[in-house]
Amino acid sequence: MIFCLSVCYKNAGLPMLESLTFKDEEKVLKEAYSMSFVQECILLQTCHRIEIYCTTDEAAKEVAKHVIKFWSRKVGVSSDVLEDILQVHYGKDALLHLFSVAVGLESMVIGEDQILGQVRTAYVKSKKVGTVGLILEKAFMKAVNVGRRVRTETRMNEGSVSISSASVDLAEEFGSLKGVKALVIGAGEAGSIVAESLRKKGVKRLFIANRTYSRGVKLASNVSGKAIRFSEMSEALSNVDLVVAAVSTEKPVLGVKEVEEALKKRKSKGLLIIDISQPRFVEEKVGSLGHVTLRNIDDLKGIVERNIGRRLGETEKVKTMIMDELKLFEGQLGRIMAEPVISSICRKIEEIRKSEVKRVFGKMKETDERKKLVIERFSKELAERMLQVPLDQLREAALNNDNAVLSTAEKLFGVKTKQEE
Repeated sequence: MIFCLSVCYKNAGLPMLESLTFKDEEKVLKEAYSMSFVQECILLQTCHRIEIYCTTDEAAKEVAKHVIKFWSRKVGVSSDVLEDILQVHYGKDALLHLFSVAVGLESMVIGEDQILGQVRTAYVKSKKVGTVGLILEKAFMKAVNVGRRVRTETRMNEGSVSISSASVDLAEEFGSLKGVKALVIGAGEAGSIVAESLRKKGVKRLFIANRTYSRGVKLASNVSGKAIRFSEMSEALSNVDLVVAAVSTEKPVLGVKEVEEALKKRKSKGLLIIDISQPRFVEEKVGSLGHVTLRNIDDLKGIVERNIGRRLGETEKVKTMIMDELKLFEGQLGRIMAEPVISSICRKIEEIRKSEVKRVFGKMKETDERKKLVIERFSKELAERMLQVPLDQLREAALNNDNAVLSTAEKLFGVKTKQEE
């Protein structure tokens, strides 16, 4: 059976998540895999979640308890504390959870793209260490494919849902950003997101101004831009079409006087300033200047809310898509896991069918080959129809690690799997 141990932002704060994070992933994977009751394992760690996926052919709930204790020992957090915030998913629920994570339904920012790459990276890392077998390989590859399908066939990840990204969306509402000269004020997390988004939109020139010049230089090198010193900011205003301010400040820094001076030197008319700083970096009165359009966080909230609403509107469609994919995958996985028993049963039934058909032909002394072909086909279809439900039940039992059902089937049909032979 597959099971998943999960701690995420929904039930644990950032300090707790940090304390539960494994520092040496490769070592942890090897140690978990070395436990006799764990057949396969994959570790998924992001800023907002830590998850361990395992397969076992023993009692999954008991194995999960052992893995929880292992987790507790490795990070030095009481198992009681861990169990209080831990979610455990078994069988189908574990697969459903994995698929939901991959498509972004479980993300803090619904529909985010980054998680899909993180799921794939977790698989690749674990595969490289040697802790992935056929079951988890197929499960994670299917999850990645479902994630790609959702992003291709739905609007789940459309539109920016962060203020930083939304500022670039807002700028585009005033026209294409290709060929635009832009200035980003601030090289922190928000400024970095803005700069990277502008680079992807194809701006002609990108300037980065930051109080700490070295940090501005680093960001500029990452986005093919040019770093300028904070003291050069006013001069840069006369050479750009777009300004995005993402700075931590106690009071407005960019005032009417500086912008007026820049406007006098400008060759082209029209300057768009988007201030996403809190408190504001740009004086409100700047917006009253001719040829200047000033927007702030309040203007962006509507865009973010609209985009979130659009993504939420896609969730039912995405859930239906996941359930359809899960149903198909369960059949595939069930066939793989129950294959030894099913193959033995099918071989035995086929031997019996052939023997009985041969006996009937002998009694009938039938010479018409067409009639014999009809009887042959009928016997095959009859055997397949009679076996369909029992074999589906065996696949279901294999998926849920119900070894009792598999053992009973072997006794009822009088077969032995290759492993037992």
